Amino acid sequence: MYRQGTVKPLTPLRGLLAAVMVAGAPSASAQSVVVDVGRGGIGDYVVVSRSNDRSSVCDEYINPNALRVPGCTTADRGVGDGWSAPFSGGIGLVAGAGVQFDIAGPWKLAVDYSRGHAAFDQTVASTNAQGVDFEKLSNELDVGQERLGAVTTHGVHGVLELYPLGRGRIRPYGGIGLGYAAMRADFGWDWRRSADPQAITTGRDQPNFDEIRTNLAGTVSRGSAEFRKNVHVFVYAAGVDFAVSERFSVGVRVRRMQYPSVDVGPYVGETLRGHVPNLRLDGSEPVSAWSTLPGTGVTAVGVLLKYHLPWGD
Repeated sequence: MYRQGTVKPLTPLRGLLAAVMVAGAPSASAQSVVVDVGRGGIGDYVVVSRSNDRSSVCDEYINPNALRVPGCTTADRGVGDGWSAPFSGGIGLVAGAGVQFDIAGPWKLAVDYSRGHAAFDQTVASTNAQGVDFEKLSNELDVGQERLGAVTTHGVHGVLELYPLGRGRIRPYGGIGLGYAAMRADFGWDWRRSADPQAITTGRDQPNFDEIRTNLAGTVSRGSAEFRKNVHVFVYAAGVDFAVSERFSVGVRVRRMQYPSVDVGPYVGETLRGHVPNLRLDGSEPVSAWSTLPGTGVTAVGVLLKYHLPWGD
């Protein structure tokens, strides 16, 4: 399950750049239609998560005496807890289409819609656990892991470009701009307890220790979520166009799209220690999780085909 989170606001620099592009667009004339295709990559991607779960000894399905254990009924569920999932980079296809406008002299405004897909398809061990999550990973789990499938983006971008050499067959350029994009990430987790009760030490300070670890043995906490978020993007671009005819040119472009860190959640797993995801037999204290997706940059190298419109001459 997904719920809206938070996004950091635009900086004054971004707002000023947006105002410049918007102010210039009405007086600009369309010069070219552009299509592009290329490969893009995302660097290391560390997802930091937390939940409002309690220690396993506070779960009534596992410990019938849970409500009598000190700390198991306090209001600060999840405070100081958390864990990380460190994924390495993902790569995939990037494609788009847009229009380039003449603004003034060597300045142009490129507006495009693009889609990107970075395939991670990685399963990694849960790390950097804190609080009760450290207790679970250390004292009861055989396997604690997270999975990241694919991260996809699609959105619109406006880039203010400078062509310093003016007209010619070979025309390098650079640009900076803003975008607004939708992000989606496929995420999952699988925390499996040891099947051997003797290997579990959670609850060793409780009078019914054997009952607790017997009930815990072999249980699984797992689930999946589709994270969705709309974000602002900062765009850097550099490239070169090569004229092949009066109307057509091809080009090579490197573009860096910088995405902010975002919070997603709450979302709910499929099962918690082998039962429905709540802590109490009466169905109360449902357990949810939240994650922070890192601020990251997508670097894409693409080939562009431009058709120069007759009225753009």
